This record gives sequence, C-alpha cells and structure tokens, in this order.
Amino acid sequence: MDEIKKKKPMRLETLKKLIEQHREFDIIDLFSDMHAADIADLIDELEDDDRLRLFTLLDVETASDVILELSDTSREQLIEDLSNEQLTDIIEEMESDDAADIIAELSDDQAKAVLEAIEPEESEEVKELLKYPEDTAGGIMQSELVSMGQKATINDAFQAVVDATETIENIYDIFVVDDDDKLIGSVPLQRLITRKRFTPIVEMIDEDIPSVPADMDQEEVARLFKKYDLVSVPVVDRENRLLGRITIDDVMDTVEEETSEDIYRIAGLGEDDTVFNSTTESVKKRLPWLYLNLVTALASVLVIGFFEDTIKIMVALVFFMPVVAGLGGNAGSQTLTLIVRGMALGEITFENAKRALLRQISVGIANGLAVGIVIGLIAWLWKGIPILGLILGLAMIVSVFAGTLVGVLIPLALKRLKLDPALGSHIFLTAFTDAFGFLSFLGLATILLKWFDI
Repeated sequence: MDEIKKKKPMRLETLKKLIEQHREFDIIDLFSDMHAADIADLIDELEDDDRLRLFTLLDVETASDVILELSDTSREQLIEDLSNEQLTDIIEEMESDDAADIIAELSDDQAKAVLEAIEPEESEEVKELLKYPEDTAGGIMQSELVSMGQKATINDAFQAVVDATETIENIYDIFVVDDDDKLIGSVPLQRLITRKRFTPIVEMIDEDIPSVPADMDQEEVARLFKKYDLVSVPVVDRENRLLGRITIDDVMDTVEEETSEDIYRIAGLGEDDTVFNSTTESVKKRLPWLYLNLVTALASVLVIGFFEDTIKIMVALVFFMPVVAGLGGNAGSQTLTLIVRGMALGEITFENAKRALLRQISVGIANGLAVGIVIGLIAWLWKGIPILGLILGLAMIVSVFAGTLVGVLIPLALKRLKLDPALGSHIFLTAFTDAFGFLSFLGLATILLKWFDI
C-alpha cells in the first residue's frame, strides 16, 4: 500500500519536469504502462494549459478511457477545447452508455456534429440511450450485450461470447430471448463451464437474476445490485423486450453520484459545485442558500430580543445559550443523517416511518435527560446558582428532544412534498434548533425566575 501511495507523487513530479523540458516522447513513455485512472489523476493535478497538451499526446483508445476517469472540471475543460473531430474519434472507442454520457455534456452543436460523424449504427444506439432520463435504468444502461435465442445450446453461447469479445468488454451474463426479442432469462457466464456443450441454454437460466424496467430510478437499481449481489442485470421495456444491460461498474458510478448529490444537498450546494469552480460560479450557487440561512438565523435574533429583560435579570444565561442551541442541533444532525441515509437506501418508507419516529423520540428523551442532568450540575457548581442549573437542565432536555424529533420530521416532510429529503435539510434543522433552543432556555428562565420571585 505504501508503495502505491508513493508512486503518484513521484510520477507527478517527474511529469512536471518533462513538461517543462518539452519531452513529449518521454511523457508518452511514462503513460504507456499506466492505468487510465492513474493517468487521469495526474492530468487532474495539472494547470489548465497543460491538461489539453498532455491529453492530446494519448492514443485514441487510451484517451477514451482517461476522459471518463477525469474530474468533472477537467473533463468539461477538455470537452470545450477539443475539436469535433477529436471528440468523434474518442467517442467511437467508447461503449454506448459512456458515449451517451459524454455526448450529453456537449453543446447542442457539438453533439449534433459528433452524432453525424460517428458510425450510423452506433449513432442510433446512442440516440436511443439519450431518450431516457439520466437518472433511470435506461439512462445508465449500455446496448452492447450477448443474447441468444431459446433454442440455442451452450456451444452456441460459447461461440457468441468469442465473437463478441472484440467489441464488448466485461461479459458477465448471456441473455436468452424469444423470437420477439422478449427476455426469457439470464445465464451467468460461469454456469456455461459446468455443463455439456450441447445442453439447451434455457436449462441454465438463473431465476435469481431479475430484470429492471427502463424507467426504474437508478437508486433502486443500485439497491437491487446490493440485495442480490449482482454484477449485471438486463433492462427491458414495458413489453419485456430486451433493451440493454447494466453492469456493476455503472452502478458504482451511480452510487458515488447519488452519495455526492445527497452530501451536497444536505449542505445546500449544487451537485456540480466543486472547489475548482470559478469564484463567480461558486458565489452564484452558494449565495442563495446563505441568504436563506441568514433569514432563518434572524429568527434566533428575534427570540433573544424578546427575552431581553430576562437576560438583564440573570446575565449568566448568556454564557449557556450557545450550549443549548448547539447540543440540540447536534442531536438533530445525528438523527437527520440516519434518516436521510435510511431513506436513500430504502430502509425507511412512509409505511415504517411511525416506528422510526417513536424510536428516535425515545432516544431523544434519553439523551436529553443524560445531557441535561450533567450540564445542569456543571452550571450550578460553576456559577453557584441552583436555579440556573435547573433552568439549563430542563432546557437541554427539551432542546435535545426537539432536535431529535425535527431530525426525523424534516426529511419526511421534504419527501412528502416530492423533494429530495437531503435538500438543504441541515439549514432548516439548524434554523429550528437554534431558535427553539433559545426559546426553550429563555422561556423556562422567564417562567422559573418569576415563579421563584427572582
């Protein structure tokens, strides 16, 4: 592992020296024994001007693999700088799903030019894939596959695999179809090895491999791969006609994409926002959420202002206000993260949401009691004011409980409104826990100080 970690810095340093010395042949030699993902990592580390220069040194086959591994920022820059002819050559080397993904990133004029330039058969395949929304099974499938008629034998399947190895990578399953191209079932490649050559292929169908409709959400596809330990799955239309296949590498990309999207949305960021975006782009994407946060934060200011007289009576309250709001927010954040993750994985639905809510309420009460007792004793011993400890302890119980409760309700409410449960949820959570934390703390202080005539 240490050896692998050392290779990248060493190669990057070597690459920068070669660039400075204009030693293109040595750069080509350096890339010759490297994996496409490693080359992409190096290119990502370079300045904009050097990226295009180095990328154009790659042969077309390598370039088609490398461009898929680049960061979004680097790939967008290269797509803008490459000519239509260069893009056409690169895209022709790709599998249909990857070609569709790249073409979807092109401008309308570029996409039209490339689609007209590539082979007509490949162009039609890509056009068909582009009809599906990018976040569905149809949007991530590839049309390259090996299919057989139901009368075929294992020997026929072996020959079909041999014939397809030149044009199709990573053949995991043979798909069996009827005369109308409707899917009958899937046969894992390893099953073919264990039976006699002239066994009918229909006898080898694995009933545990499901098919997925083209309009299924990609998150649901990823869950199926996990549930059934799949490496490949067929995609069908409403009449059960075989359209394409989805492989495990496509699903891994989907999982990464969905995870990043959820993380970004929780924080109120656009999914295409990166640390390398221009200042103008980043400000445009982030400023609206900051304004929203500013508006919600003003609610806390109003709450504090309402209890100004109470604060004057016991100034020590000011020291503990951030503690109440912060602990409530932290408790809510813990619950929110669990709920959003559970909803993303399909573990939490509206059907079992009540059970999840009740469970988290009990957790909130228990945590609130545990934290409230401790912080109440600390306040009492530190300031020597028993009533302060009582106020703080009770407020902490209420705040932690409320934060936990809202951590469940916010993503469920967003889901009910048909919005992404992660969409800005932390901003809404923070707004509530801050305002409610101050309200509970200062409200209890007002009541108890009057009660004890202080």
